[in-house]
Amino acid sequence: MNYDRYEMKLYRRILNNQLKKLFEIFLLIILFFGAALAQESNTVRKSGTVSFVTPQNIYVKFENTEGISAGDTLYFQIRNKVLPAMIVKFISSISVAGQKITDINIKVGDRLFTTIKNSKSEVAQISKAGTEKDTNLVNDHSKIVKADKFNIPEYRSNFYGSISANSFSNYANYVNSVGIQRWNYTLNLNARNIGGGPFYFTNYMNLNYMSSEWTDVKANVFNNLRVYDFSLGYKVHGFNAWIGRHTNYNISSLGPVDGIELEKSFLNNFAVGGVIGSRPDFYNMGINGKLFEYGGYLTRKDSANNGVMQNTVALFQQTNSGMTDRRYLYFQHTNTIIPNVYLFASTEVDLYKEQNNVPQNTFSLTSLFVNTQYSPVNFLSINLSYDARKNVVYYQTFKSFLDSLFTNEMRQGVQGGFFIRPGGGLFFNISGGYSYQKGDVKPARNLNFAVTEAELPFIDISATVNYNKIFGSYQSGTMYGLLLTKFINFNVTTLSLGFSNINYNFGNALADFIQKSVTAEIDTRIFGPLFFNFYYEGDFDGVTTYNRFMTGFNYRFR
Repeated sequence: MNYDRYEMKLYRRILNNQLKKLFEIFLLIILFFGAALAQESNTVRKSGTVSFVTPQNIYVKFENTEGISAGDTLYFQIRNKVLPAMIVKFISSISVAGQKITDINIKVGDRLFTTIKNSKSEVAQISKAGTEKDTNLVNDHSKIVKADKFNIPEYRSNFYGSISANSFSNYANYVNSVGIQRWNYTLNLNARNIGGGPFYFTNYMNLNYMSSEWTDVKANVFNNLRVYDFSLGYKVHGFNAWIGRHTNYNISSLGPVDGIELEKSFLNNFAVGGVIGSRPDFYNMGINGKLFEYGGYLTRKDSANNGVMQNTVALFQQTNSGMTDRRYLYFQHTNTIIPNVYLFASTEVDLYKEQNNVPQNTFSLTSLFVNTQYSPVNFLSINLSYDARKNVVYYQTFKSFLDSLFTNEMRQGVQGGFFIRPGGGLFFNISGGYSYQKGDVKPARNLNFAVTEAELPFIDISATVNYNKIFGSYQSGTMYGLLLTKFINFNVTTLSLGFSNINYNFGNALADFIQKSVTAEIDTRIFGPLFFNFYYEGDFDGVTTYNRFMTGFNYRFR
């Protein structure tokens, strides 16, 4: 026991030193951007419409995304209750996509909003959209004025982004346990209409390392630095061009490309594009000219019934050292034309394979994903999806795994669910899934049930109770939990406290796994655009306790 106490004291001392370093970084951020803070004044809330929802992500369409940065939080309003809904990860000119952070089933057509800096152009846009039903989302109703009171020029240059520093720690209370400390620094920069012209710049990168790796990081930072986006763009009269490392969201399945991408719109609703460059290195995300790739795509967008339908077809050839690695056809369909229905479908078909080192042309379905949402009435939403996929095979890059060709069976799964909003802040979410692959002893099944009350009487707290049941080939189990969330509007603060219990059975081979977990989180604005987040998770499985901490600062500038 004395040894355990000494180990705990030593680890706390190490953690305190690391937190001091994080606090020093926090002070540097304040000093570096202090001048910008003085310019932060009035804000308005900018709202958009949810266009697509998956179990993990939400896609929201805006009139424009000026003032929105990666890392921003979008919120959902229920009566007088405001709840955080998603974290923005990707941004285009008129839409954003990001990670879902709520148990409430956000559906297509819902309105989400974020707080942005108040500028004359934004006030004019809100005023011009005076017929919007959500004008109550603006902080001060008296600031909504008619656009004709302003002589607003066309919106010009815009610079925005975020800087974040996060510390991740974990330790356990058993003998010889070694605590782990991980640091993650992220930089996101976006510049649109540079100098009032047609050029724009995007950048997203992060540095991630463990404290024990600091010597290696100093020797060669590129071993731990990951650059996901670093591109210069040009946009004018329906023509788009990118150079550098860029992800094109018309062909997002391709991932980032190091090279040149061109796109041209024609006949009002068509666009054709081409890509030539290389894939990032598989191991360190560095530039690797051996992974040369090229291809093109054609997309068409149509409007009807206040909805949009977009179809994209693409063909790509990927190589390694000049030899074909993969050749495939990609198709994507998005449809909101049918009333009360959202439909998304995508598929990949491989056109090339090697067998016994002999190249062959083929037509083999690699993946098929279909998701549809149907909302016949305001309080009911029905979701159904089908997912079928094989492991992607790169014939040159992973030669040593070619024997997997003979066992690469397609995994298939079906997910479905109901979301019911009977009234007020009460929500029910019922969903289930069924997946299988050839060779499985039995299919995997799961059942999920959650009920949320967004406004508990007297205490104004959101509460969610959830229950999950799984049946797999080798294990079965249940999990149930409770999550309480409090949102404080005046300083954009979210407080949450959660509890869960997990019980898994692995058959006769192993004893049951029983674990209880407690989580606590605070996410708050310190002042201006500077935010602080602290998260704790404790897992208890009898005599052993596992503790995880995350502390972070995020500065958003625009």
